[in-house]
Amino acid sequence: MWAYVHLISWVAIVVLTVTALAIYSKSTKGFTILQMINRIFYILVILSGVMMVQYSVEQSWILAVFKILMGIIVIGVVEMLLSYRKQQKPTGMFLMIFIIVVLITVSLGFYLSGGYPLFN
Repeated sequence: MWAYVHLISWVAIVVLTVTALAIYSKSTKGFTILQMINRIFYILVILSGVMMVQYSVEQSWILAVFKILMGIIVIGVVEMLLSYRKQQKPTGMFLMIFIIVVLITVSLGFYLSGGYPLFN
C-alpha cells in the first residue's frame, strides 16, 4: 500500500510543479494554491518513504541512502524552482536540475523496489 501512496504522491508532485510553472503568469493565486498542495504531497512522500525504507535497505543500503538523499534534493529543487518563479527570477537551471534529479530518483526507486508497484 505504501508503495502506491509513494508513487502517486511523486507523480502528483511532478504534475503540480509543472502545472504551477505553467499557470504562474495567468494566476498567482492558483500558483500559490498549487504550491501549498505540493507541500502536502511532500509530507505523504516522506511518510510513505519512511514506511518503505526497510525494504530498500534490504536490497542495497548504499543505494537506499543515496535514494533518500536524492528524494530530499528533489523536494529542495522543487521549492527553489517555485520560489524563483514566484520572484520572477530565471528558472532554467533549476528546471534542468529538477528533470535530472527526478529521473535519477525514479530510476533508483524502481530498481530498489524491483519495479513494484508499476511493473509487477
